[in-house]
Amino acid sequence: MTDPVLIPLWLLVLLVLFALPTLITQVFIPLWLKLWNRWSQQAFNEVNSQLQLKLSPFTLTRYKALAVQLATDPKLLQSAAELAEQQGMKLEDIRDRLHKVALEIVPAFNPFFYFRVGYKLGRGMLRGFYRVSVGFADEQSLEPVSSEDSVIFMSNHRSNMDYLLMNYLTAERTMLSFGVGEWSGIFPVRQLMRSAGGYFIRRDSGDPLYKLALERYVQMATEARVPHAMFPEGALSPDGGLQPPRFGLFSFVTKHFDPASSPDIVIIPIGINYDRVAEDTNMISATSAEFRARGRPFIIWNCVKFGLRTIAEVLLQRRSFGYACANFGRPVSFRDWLARHQVDWPNLDRAQRFEWLNRFGNELMDAVGELIPVPPVSILCRVLQQAPDSGLNKKDLLKKFKKTVARAQDKNAFVVLARSNAQDALQHALELTLLRGMVRYRSNGIYDINPEKKALVAYYAKSIEHYFESE
Repeated sequence: MTDPVLIPLWLLVLLVLFALPTLITQVFIPLWLKLWNRWSQQAFNEVNSQLQLKLSPFTLTRYKALAVQLATDPKLLQSAAELAEQQGMKLEDIRDRLHKVALEIVPAFNPFFYFRVGYKLGRGMLRGFYRVSVGFADEQSLEPVSSEDSVIFMSNHRSNMDYLLMNYLTAERTMLSFGVGEWSGIFPVRQLMRSAGGYFIRRDSGDPLYKLALERYVQMATEARVPHAMFPEGALSPDGGLQPPRFGLFSFVTKHFDPASSPDIVIIPIGINYDRVAEDTNMISATSAEFRARGRPFIIWNCVKFGLRTIAEVLLQRRSFGYACANFGRPVSFRDWLARHQVDWPNLDRAQRFEWLNRFGNELMDAVGELIPVPPVSILCRVLQQAPDSGLNKKDLLKKFKKTVARAQDKNAFVVLARSNAQDALQHALELTLLRGMVRYRSNGIYDINPEKKALVAYYAKSIEHYFESE
């Protein structure tokens, strides 16, 4: 009974191969999930006491459980039943589709990943590429914002780096949930975005069931006091300037708002700008829709190239992209705004709400525009656009650079200067733009725009153009 049994090596290998899937699915994966969930709970308990906006228990809901919670939500099921009746479909078929849509939309919140892993990854990437500069219109005005409010951080959308920048800058205050588009649907970006609180948005989707599910998820997260990051422009700017906003997500948040009983909706406007936008050449050569139309292999290849560049930048700590800047504005209370304009929100019809919401949203986007930082490269690009075709020597360039800085500061713009000095800032901007071939230096000491890079120079100048429109 105790004698050894000899089996051929090929049979042993075969038995191991057959047993491996069972070991992975029944032993290793459950153990890993148990450990991961324990880390998540520990991170929740350790971090929560230190945050200004406390974490909602909603963020501990497991991904599949959250999808089931959304797919079985009574309000969503009622809307789905009405849709089934309109389309002549069985409610059972709608429910099956609803579960698939819910799995597509909902995030996989994980406080451990967000604060312990994602934060370090985001910080490493940002600080590998950029020097981060932050401004506040009034830092003390952020102090009264509390977890009892439904908080929204609303920003312009310059780059896909905006997500990292927002998470990095708010990590000491809260954990954000944010909508991301189809660009992030590739492995492993999708999984990382889900763990960081990202929920997925299909732009211009013609599926009414998808829209109902997305609307209800945003409302559920808002009711649970999960802070949101929103980018009303909906897509990256193709010309560098602010784009006409769309308030679809914001309309979801405010749809059931009642000033008498609902938690207040507090919006914190944020302006974002960069010395160099990672996607700039793509944006001036094609719109977001055209970029996506080039197909998945093209998008994946661009992501791979950017990933390799990221690794090099982080390892070398070159910060060759210059400054990444964010400027926080004063919080705006939706309840106070309605009271100030004497708007009886719960009793308005759909058209009236849309009208008032657009008015409120446009005021917020105006505030965002006034907060957009003015980095050195944008200043230099504007100066050279205004310069004679013959160009400028270094002395005249510095004179006009300082004059532009002064004009922006007169408009209360958050101007970012290297070492708080205009001369150093000009040198910083020249180094970046000369390296990219945007600016030429002639043998006679003259600087001018490279004609082949005119569109790129205009792209950066446009980001601060609104500060000088009245001149």
